[in-house]
Amino acid sequence: MKQTQMWTYICVIFVTLLSQCSACRWLGRYRMVNADSLTLIEKMGGHPGTVKVRFPGHLYNLIGDAKVEDQVRFLVLTLDQIINLMDSNEHMNPEQWKLVEYFLKDLHRQSSELKECVAQYQKPSHMESYEKKITRHFSTLKKSLKKKKYSSHAWEQIRRAVKTHLQRMEIIANNANKSLARV
Repeated sequence: MKQTQMWTYICVIFVTLLSQCSACRWLGRYRMVNADSLTLIEKMGGHPGTVKVRFPGHLYNLIGDAKVEDQVRFLVLTLDQIINLMDSNEHMNPEQWKLVEYFLKDLHRQSSELKECVAQYQKPSHMESYEKKITRHFSTLKKSLKKKKYSSHAWEQIRRAVKTHLQRMEIIANNANKSLARV
């Protein structure tokens, strides 16, 4: 390989790594915005600790061992699913609408910032299994909410599930951020 080709190749790699790192710097700030979201979800609920909800913990364990690109995609997908689920707020207690509005604003910010990170990665040629599983999980939550006619108990279940998702997503984001810092 000629010296000019070698330098061109090194520059391309450097610029690629630099653009990936700068686009995903936001992962370092994820914890702060996520903490706001957790505070808001707690303010919305009554006693979420007494409500049991099925949770795909195995999926989070799998994604924890995945590549950074898949972890970030998973975060975006899960945030978008939570937004879709919580956007049914017309059935909520009117006193909670403002909290839900602030909560959704936080989630939209997290999602849009992480989508900039995802844009740096090559799009997979097929739908990953985690995408199907997390979509199915949120579809089940939405059906449960409708089936229970958006009752306060049903909303407690949803808030409990969302809170658990946000807590587990913070762990995934921290791991992805640490992995990027090593690059």
